[in-house]
Formats: sequence, structure tokens, C-alpha cells
Amino acid sequence: MGKYDLTLFEVPGEIVGINQVGVTMGLINKHTEPGFVLADDSVVLEREKDEAGFYIGGAGMDGMFLQTPARYEPVRDEDGAVYAFRRMSEHLTRFTGEEQQTIFQYAMNTPEHLIEDLTAALPALRKSPQVYGLFASTLEKLKQVPDHDRERLMADIRAAYKGREIQSIRERQKKAAQKKRRSLER
Repeated sequence: MGKYDLTLFEVPGEIVGINQVGVTMGLINKHTEPGFVLADDSVVLEREKDEAGFYIGGAGMDGMFLQTPARYEPVRDEDGAVYAFRRMSEHLTRFTGEEQQTIFQYAMNTPEHLIEDLTAALPALRKSPQVYGLFASTLEKLKQVPDHDRERLMADIRAAYKGREIQSIRERQKKAAQKKRRSLER
């Protein structure tokens, strides 16, 4: 395996099925909110996302939503429909959205290679304090994640951000097709 061979797709994610679409909320005025009840009994609501766009897991109790530290990312089929959720590494919340993007861009296969690459880049980044700080903080936080959990963290981030890229492309293609259809109808 080469240093830049992408192998993270081989790391299995924790995929959780959907038991129910829509979540019953409210103690007195019961109503259904957009979201999902998952097979692990977690609840994810459309309105409950963290700063990086991950769904915040919760427990649905008596019509209330009680947040948990768990984070989820939708898993989509070829048409973009959500059919399950990936339960993200428990270490994900240690990293800011920018740090997660850095991991996504530089993580290819092993935690050791990622740490080597971030370390090697630091001297060249000294002239850009903001980028240097981003790389340094990502590196320090990665070192705090237990060795046996780093690869899963990297694979989860890679899968989530890659999935978001694919979904964004689907949405742009759909809008372009709709625009073209409207212009042909005129």
C-alpha cells in the first residue's frame, strides 16, 4: 500500500437503519416533526444539527428531545434518498468543522500517514498563522484520540464529507435539469 492509496472506504462504518420517518413531539400539543427514529432507538431531527452539519442524536422521551453526544450523517441511495444513518465516531465532536475538513482533505489510509503529512506541512505554513493554527490544532487533537479509534474517525469523516459532495452534485444537476425543462416549455 502506498502512502496516498485511498483505503478508508474499507473501514466499516456503523450504519443504523431507520425505524420511522417523522418524530412525534410535544407533551400536550402532539405533532410530528421532520426527522427519524433510528434502529438504535436514537432520534434525529432535521432542526438539530451541529456547526459542521451533523445530525445531533437524541432520545425521544414523552414527546421531548433530549440531546446526546452522538452524531449521525445520512446514508443515501443512488437517487439521493436517505435510507440509513452513519453513527459517527465518538471523537468527532472534538474537532471543529474546519478541522474535520482538514482531515477529509488529507486522510487517505492510515492515521500514521495523516499525522506524518500534517507534521510535514507545519514548517511551510508558518507564514500563514491561521492555516498553521488549523493544522497544529488538528494534529494535536488527532494525537489525543486513542490509536485504535483514529482510523474509524478518519473513515467516518471521509465518508460523510464525500457523501455531501455527491449529494451537492446531485442537487445542482437536478436544478440545472429543472431550469432547462422550464426554458424548453417557454
